[in-house]
Amino acid sequence: MPDACAHWTLPRIVGFERAAWLLLTGTRVRGREAVELGLALRALPAAAVLPAALEIARDVADHTAPLSVAVTKRLLWQSPSLDRQEVERFEIELHHHLLGSPDASEGAAAWLERRLPRWTRSLARDWPAWPARTRDP
Repeated sequence: MPDACAHWTLPRIVGFERAAWLLLTGTRVRGREAVELGLALRALPAAAVLPAALEIARDVADHTAPLSVAVTKRLLWQSPSLDRQEVERFEIELHHHLLGSPDASEGAAAWLERRLPRWTRSLARDWPAWPARTRDP
């Protein structure tokens, strides 16, 4: 029997029918098929995995504001426990905190000037008050 919340996660990634097939048959899925099913972004030879991961990490580090990345990651990981309206409300509240900041204008300016941005906001200093969950009665 699969574990690690596979019964909850897998249907949300691949759909119920494919999740049932994977969970009930225990079918071994290789790289290309994992991509086709939506379980992986791409399949690479083993020697290419670390260089590809470092390339993605460098792109994120160079081109996205650290505070925006951190807020996005937290909301992404929290989103499975939220309904659509809650995610939308969180996004709006968090956008209000991020937009209009020096980093927001710096990102646009750096892109227009074809240079790397110089981020100034800090996770420790500028972390937003996290929106509270609310449920409609």
